[in-house]
Amino acid sequence: MESCLSQSCGSAVQGSPLIFHQLIQTLLVSQCALGNPEDYPRSRVPEILENPDSFDFIIVGGGTAGCALASRLSENENWRVLLIEAGDYPSALSDVPGLVLLLQGSPEDYSYDLEHQDGICQGAACKWAKGKVLGGSSVLNAMIHVHGNDRDFDTWEKLGNDGWSFQDVLPYFKKSENYPPEFISKFSDKFVGSNGQINIRDYNYSTSDFQNIILEAVREKGIPILDYINGDEYIGFARVQGSIDKGRRVNAAKAYLSPVKDRKNLFVATSTRADRILMEGNKAVGIRATFPGDKSVDLKASKEVIISAGSVATPQVLMLSGIGPKEHLEEFGIPCVADLPVGKNLQDHLIWMGTQLEFSNESSVMKTALDFMDSTYEYLMHTKGEFTHTGGTDLLGFVNLEDPTSRYPNIQFHHAHLPKGDTLKMQVVAQAMGFDQDLQVELVRLAAISDTVMMAPTVLNPRSRGEIKLRSTSPKDPVRIWANYLENDEDRVELLRAVGFLKGLEETEAFKKLGIKLRHLEINGCKGIEPQSMEYWECNMRHTSGTLYHPVGTARMGPPGDPAAVVDPKLKVQGVLGLRIVDASVMPKITSGNTNSPTLMIAEKGADLIKREWITRNEL
Repeated sequence: MESCLSQSCGSAVQGSPLIFHQLIQTLLVSQCALGNPEDYPRSRVPEILENPDSFDFIIVGGGTAGCALASRLSENENWRVLLIEAGDYPSALSDVPGLVLLLQGSPEDYSYDLEHQDGICQGAACKWAKGKVLGGSSVLNAMIHVHGNDRDFDTWEKLGNDGWSFQDVLPYFKKSENYPPEFISKFSDKFVGSNGQINIRDYNYSTSDFQNIILEAVREKGIPILDYINGDEYIGFARVQGSIDKGRRVNAAKAYLSPVKDRKNLFVATSTRADRILMEGNKAVGIRATFPGDKSVDLKASKEVIISAGSVATPQVLMLSGIGPKEHLEEFGIPCVADLPVGKNLQDHLIWMGTQLEFSNESSVMKTALDFMDSTYEYLMHTKGEFTHTGGTDLLGFVNLEDPTSRYPNIQFHHAHLPKGDTLKMQVVAQAMGFDQDLQVELVRLAAISDTVMMAPTVLNPRSRGEIKLRSTSPKDPVRIWANYLENDEDRVELLRAVGFLKGLEETEAFKKLGIKLRHLEINGCKGIEPQSMEYWECNMRHTSGTLYHPVGTARMGPPGDPAAVVDPKLKVQGVLGLRIVDASVMPKITSGNTNSPTLMIAEKGADLIKREWITRNEL
């Protein structure tokens, strides 16, 4: 792929018969259209190094929030905006939705290891994927676009964050979104936007019609089938839309930076690491960054430094700069500028991948390498087929298994269907989840003999809290991450209720007529436990659960004087001048769903807060 991008696509094949030559040229041109760096702003490192003191705003982190923020702030042509990203440009692979899991462990992924925790990730490697690339984790995620519910944001406001209620933040969700006209005409634009930067579309391919069977089953159980997910009904199953368009991923860099890539006042530095914030007393005045070639340079910001490095890297940059828990900083000899609970309040959605169903499908046909080649051709030539889809994740279910009368869910289900014989995809899933070798072999064996239906539950509002700490004073070293999954026993109890729900689906006519049953996995650590007992399911859960890639909360937002808060409701770091945080780390509580859309909302609102303040200052 890279060799294709480094040459003229049209001259890549010589001396072939005309038709074959044209076919190969067409395939190469289609291939070259994926992951093209020319779609993005060029890296302006030489100009940046020539004038390191010339910026109004420096944004650290070119992920979901950073890209949106850089685009919005650079709308003011009088402001010189610098965006620093440690990664490079998105690869061709990242443009293809169906290859999403192959990005884990790639050069575009930080692939963090978690600290060991008893009772979870047993016999498996607990890893967190995080985008090391322009566009950040929006380049690695499953593209699912979910707001959460009104209670999420009204709770933020009740915690003292004025201006962050659902009615306050809804306009910023809508500002980021570009839903298609046909969606708006059918459902209205009351809760979603149609003129924003990020295209939100239906997934245009499904591996089977199995979603209809699940919908039929839950309908039998009296659970609503929703027309769409981002409305004012929060309980139910629905097909959702994603940040995908014409069969290709729409990452935040492509959505927000590509349309403005030639702005003269927008400076982007890729492959550049922010090492620490430069302080003058209690005021942030710039950053120290390491550019390609290990060149360390101090960069100055005349207005603000904005940290948008995400819930893992943001606390690292802050703590290396003396902003964090004083006692922890003293362990490393870092002078404390502001004693704040940075790195605490870590929350994530834990997904349980061991709740699988199976049935015998005699009509399934084993996939071959030729099928894979056919799918590749269909995608490159027509942008159609199974590679335009992430594998069934567009069907979501939101239920409350504790209080069926509530309008708010406590469990979310993600779904995927693997037809019998799709062993390659099962292998990719098992490896991405970090399952041990024996369990991978078991899953592949079962995939070869029966259809697999994954109905993976997650606790939407976990009570457990983790923490991020420094490993050393070197910005090269990854932080230490304690996820503390299931530390609060109520999370465990809540997640186990999903078993009863799935057993209830077994009794529906929709499942009975196909013989769909919960699958028993032979797990080394669970041998000797009675199959289908709750003891077995808890053991299963502790071996097959892992991250849903939604870490938030490590620089919590709260009112002035709140001892648990790092930033105030205007996203300013408490006790520090000239410094804000704009990313998912500011969430006081995790939202009830996938977190990319709320992160975009935070960036849109953060941009408006910054603009409003500096325009008002200039007017004064």
